[in-house]
Amino acid sequence: MAPTLVIAGYYGFGNWGDETALAVLIRHLRRALPHAQCLVLSHNPVQTAQLHGTGAINRWNPFEIRRAFSRASGFILGPGSLLQDATSTRSLLYYLSLLRWAQRDNVRTYLIGQGIGPLRSERSERWVATALRQARLVLVRDQASYQWALAHGAQALLGEDLAVLYDLSPGSCPIRAGEQKKGTLALSLRPGLAPTNIAVLRRALRTLSQDFELVFLPFQADQDSLVLRELALPITNVKVDRPDDLLRASQSADVVLGMRLHSVIFALMCAVPFCALSYDPKIESFARRVEQISEFPLQWWKTSEALDEKTLVQHIIELYTQRTWCKDHLRVVKGILQSVAHEALDRAVASIACDLGER
Repeated sequence: MAPTLVIAGYYGFGNWGDETALAVLIRHLRRALPHAQCLVLSHNPVQTAQLHGTGAINRWNPFEIRRAFSRASGFILGPGSLLQDATSTRSLLYYLSLLRWAQRDNVRTYLIGQGIGPLRSERSERWVATALRQARLVLVRDQASYQWALAHGAQALLGEDLAVLYDLSPGSCPIRAGEQKKGTLALSLRPGLAPTNIAVLRRALRTLSQDFELVFLPFQADQDSLVLRELALPITNVKVDRPDDLLRASQSADVVLGMRLHSVIFALMCAVPFCALSYDPKIESFARRVEQISEFPLQWWKTSEALDEKTLVQHIIELYTQRTWCKDHLRVVKGILQSVAHEALDRAVASIACDLGER
């Protein structure tokens, strides 16, 4: 009987960054475990099945989940910022409950592509530390998560965000309409900006629109479109049906201003100069990782602090004028991150294959 791997994460919600990382994980699992069946817990099972070519069940239906665990060979808590309580303790409890449920049913558990934290309470920290120690394997995507795991008595592998390994579908290419007289500034914004910073950003973008075509990258449209409406500016909104659409739009940009983690990861993958608005430590962690390898400073601004219109405008123009130099450095960083990500993910998947008797 073919082994079944149940995979859970923030899937089926239209968050294209997490869907990208899931696509990479599934591709690697299929390569190492060609006979295994992947079954994804999803908010939108029909969309997930179509997007990834897997089985999918309703993540809110305990009866379906129980049936899935009863025949599962392994349970994977997939890529994403799942082990955190900044969004809500309820979300953290959902994922920890799945891990405990699987372990109670004697299903091997694996955590792949995790970003740990922020964790605001000692209780949450204890819960997560216990989950990590009880898992068969933990692969984290950043140094801060790795150090946290080690400090709390868990063994872990250190990799990168799996999205750095995503490839465009064959035949896909960047789209540029006609001969451009302006540069293209791609924006990825999410809720969380204070009204004063929205006003600053609106003025800065109005100034930048004299030299740039403004394009909006909706990494989670139902949330991010709220910010687009708040800006009330003529910005082209990219239509997204799959991650390829966002990656192609990123390739077509000259500069990216990103607030979503995967917007700056996509910029790096496309060797497009970027700067960031940081609402979460994971943004700064990624920026510092790129700085560490490239040895040139990246600019980001905390969304909890007041933005400066003049500084923002000036920096984006500087990135545009220095884009050839920046691209060369970013290509080097991309190669290094992909090498690290490949090695770590291959080790993790090989471990799963060994447990399932496939090697």
